[in-house]
Amino acid sequence: MSVSVFSVVPEGKAAISPQTWPCCSLQGLSWVERQRRRSQAIAALNLSSPSSIPAWEEAVQMAARFLGVPIAVVTLADSQTEYVRAAYGLSSLGVGNPLSQQRQMPLAEGLGVYILDGEQSVVVADTLENPVLAQSHLVMTYGVRAYGGVPLMTGQGICIGTLAVMDMQPRSFTAQDLGFLAMAARWGMGEYECHRATCLTPAPQTPLDSLADRVRLNLTSQLTQELRSPLTTVLGMTTMLSREIYGPLTPKQREYTDIVHRSSQTLMALVEELIDLNPLGAERADLVPTTVDIEALGQQVLATLTPLADVRAQNLSLSVEPGESHWILDQRVVKQLLYHLVFSIMQVAGESANLRIHACRRGKALALTLWLSNPWLGEGLPQEVVAVLQAAPVPHQPPGSLLGILLGQQLVQHHGGRMTLQGSGDSDCRLMVLLPGLETTIVQTESAPAAAIEATRHR
Repeated sequence: MSVSVFSVVPEGKAAISPQTWPCCSLQGLSWVERQRRRSQAIAALNLSSPSSIPAWEEAVQMAARFLGVPIAVVTLADSQTEYVRAAYGLSSLGVGNPLSQQRQMPLAEGLGVYILDGEQSVVVADTLENPVLAQSHLVMTYGVRAYGGVPLMTGQGICIGTLAVMDMQPRSFTAQDLGFLAMAARWGMGEYECHRATCLTPAPQTPLDSLADRVRLNLTSQLTQELRSPLTTVLGMTTMLSREIYGPLTPKQREYTDIVHRSSQTLMALVEELIDLNPLGAERADLVPTTVDIEALGQQVLATLTPLADVRAQNLSLSVEPGESHWILDQRVVKQLLYHLVFSIMQVAGESANLRIHACRRGKALALTLWLSNPWLGEGLPQEVVAVLQAAPVPHQPPGSLLGILLGQQLVQHHGGRMTLQGSGDSDCRLMVLLPGLETTIVQTESAPAAAIEATRHR
């Protein structure tokens, strides 16, 4: 999916053309709920302490030098404050300036709040031509005239801050400039997450066989993390090539560029799923109740798996009972559950099969039903899936293609639900997952920064 750039530009002047950016998983939630999830992500990544992060320092230096601007920063934010976690050129704001010394400012006084609210890129060609921005502390105190920034996204798709550049003179930002900022932000975040994965605390001592398995899982996790940086670079470069930023492409060059870009997107999606699987204790993690749009989440999972389904000439479809799309669930668990159940069934389904998912209400629980529709074999589930679900003990060495079914059973139990088979035979069997809603209170009241932003947009 793609989202359009939110550009703060004077009326009558053309905004920069839309850019592609990973769709943030928090869109559609209230400001308070998004901030809660943002704070959880910052804490989980051990970013609460103000320690230096080399990858982010390198990212801001690259951004400033590539764009030829005097200032570049990486910031993180809580509900009230925007913290500068990496910076280049803050001294150009004046010797001993408060921002350089304190490395923070109230969230409402900067421009990063607009990125956090829209979770999109923001471009300001000249702050003095916008009557609202001209009154901001960043402009009035430090004389910032031009600003361009992109969201800083975690590997789980949560916007936790910004990467932004600033200039003391008005200037225009090109599509190439914004594309480079986006690539620098993804690279810096990916490098930090990769480094953190390699520095996790070792597990307690276990018997030799178990220890060997855990070491293999650790190595697999680390190698998977390492894949993200080169894939991010390939994605960024193919995106810029396909936009013909560096010159026009011949038809054959465009064809090859599109193939590489689509393949890289598929690989990145698979890498993200491997990382999100987190074999080192994910099943023991506490549930995090949040408002989940099951239709949007399901479509996101199917979009990830569609390239693999296309190879097998399979079709994936999702339907949701009207009025039953929003539930209080653990989003990470449900996403993993859907992904691995669908992926496993795809592995043993024949070509031209249609895998269908239907979401509806059963009492107080969300019911997810999965089955195959084949033009020649009718409706039901593959015999291999039925056999695994009907087996009393778990097979000592289950087929590799069906490991996702077994993982799905564990995830359903972890969420307090159950998995059942509907129907009497292979020809009409359906897999049903019942997930109870989680008790929680989601605050719907928007905070002052969000209200101020909304007022700004309607000016």
